[in-house]
Amino acid sequence: MTLETIVFSVNGQPLPHTSATLDQSAEEAVRTAQFEVAWTGAGIPCAPDDEATITVSGSLWGTGYVRDVRPGHDESSRTYSVSFVSRTCDATECSIDHPTGLKREADLGDIAKEFDVLGVGVEVKAKTIKKAVHKVRPGETLFQTLETDARAQGVLIHDSPEGKLVLADKPEGRHAGALVRGVNIKSASASLSGATSFSSVKVRGQASIGISASALRAEAEARGTARRRRPLIVPFEGEATSERLKKRATWEAKRASGEGVTCQITVAGFRDQGGQLWKANWLVEVADDWLGIRQDMVIASVKLEQGSGGTTATLSLKDPRALGGDNPRGKSNAAWGAPGSTNADYREG
Repeated sequence: MTLETIVFSVNGQPLPHTSATLDQSAEEAVRTAQFEVAWTGAGIPCAPDDEATITVSGSLWGTGYVRDVRPGHDESSRTYSVSFVSRTCDATECSIDHPTGLKREADLGDIAKEFDVLGVGVEVKAKTIKKAVHKVRPGETLFQTLETDARAQGVLIHDSPEGKLVLADKPEGRHAGALVRGVNIKSASASLSGATSFSSVKVRGQASIGISASALRAEAEARGTARRRRPLIVPFEGEATSERLKKRATWEAKRASGEGVTCQITVAGFRDQGGQLWKANWLVEVADDWLGIRQDMVIASVKLEQGSGGTTATLSLKDPRALGGDNPRGKSNAAWGAPGSTNADYREG
């Protein structure tokens, strides 16, 4: 397997390293990396908060900062472990310092851009519903002020190679080729659990204005995958409307079922059959009869590792509907199924 050229640059200067581990997730706002740096100069090779970038054979993978520097030595040798964090760390760790903390008539993208006071940057790939007023709670981070509405509207928050926040509500691409047992799968494991499977998901909420049933006793219900009666009732965060309640119920049912059926596949190399780096929130076809999977899956997270043991990618995968995608309509064992219905029913109590 040909080794990739991973360049870890700090303040514009490449740092040589003996091993690298790169982690990216569609369900995390910050990507991270870990390097064992081969440093022979005086002192330490870099310092926390130094600006840093990571490229993989010329393709930008991450933009951010040095997070931790851990030097050590014995009588004859020394080690330097250096970690990297995306620029989006400031969106998850720093409070919003905004003149008013208020935004009116705005969707999630508008809110993200208004309160991105540190200039992290936002890429909006999701369609969201406008709300009349959004108010920042004292001390909230940008991620925190977005997360509640994002969860309510079925939106994922992750980061881009440029270190910007990305708002997405479905898989963003498709990888070439397939992951096939006996062809390119080095190892695989799966977890199927009923702990997060429910027969129905009901989302209940109230409007801030009015005393009618639609204002005080609104509810949306989506079907789940449990084979026995296992209801889940979720209080809706924020202003309840029929559209918002139905979207949240559908998303929650998909997410709950999808969380219980996952697999992890390790392949040689960092790239698909078309030469694209493996990416989180991208689809890939999986055919593994020993795991009972034959369908499209979505990559929830990717771990790229290169060192003395070679170059491998470990992909954590879920049913596409777990991250807002469509029914894959494959030929997997029935245990891999997420809800078949994409619509929730609305009613007033």
